[in-house]
Amino acid sequence: MKPNIRLIISRFTYFTLIILIISLIIQFWVPAIVICNVWPIILLFLYSFTLFAIIMLSKYIGSRISYFANAFMLVNFGKLVLFSIIIVVYAWLNRDKAISFTITFFVYYLLLTTYEVIILLRMQKKP
Repeated sequence: MKPNIRLIISRFTYFTLIILIISLIIQFWVPAIVICNVWPIILLFLYSFTLFAIIMLSKYIGSRISYFANAFMLVNFGKLVLFSIIIVVYAWLNRDKAISFTITFFVYYLLLTTYEVIILLRMQKKP
């Protein structure tokens, strides 16, 4: 059975909007928690890449488990390498903001990747 991509995209977008609203609340009403000032760009970037990964991997859901596992490992390895390069370059260019950028990037990455895995597991369980 082919997954409903529009439903998946809309749910993932709603989840990202919730993260956006929480980030706005933290930035304006809890200034003790330091969020990097480029957090909207980080969130949009990670949203785009994670959405691309979900769409790519949803094509392999119906195929053999080895094809899906290979695609999943390749996509996540590529994301890991790309994201590591981005973090290192930003930290090199903006040393005073490197820690807040890295923590913000990691929290968003963790939230969106966790949701990605949940979506993919749900798609695999459907008959």
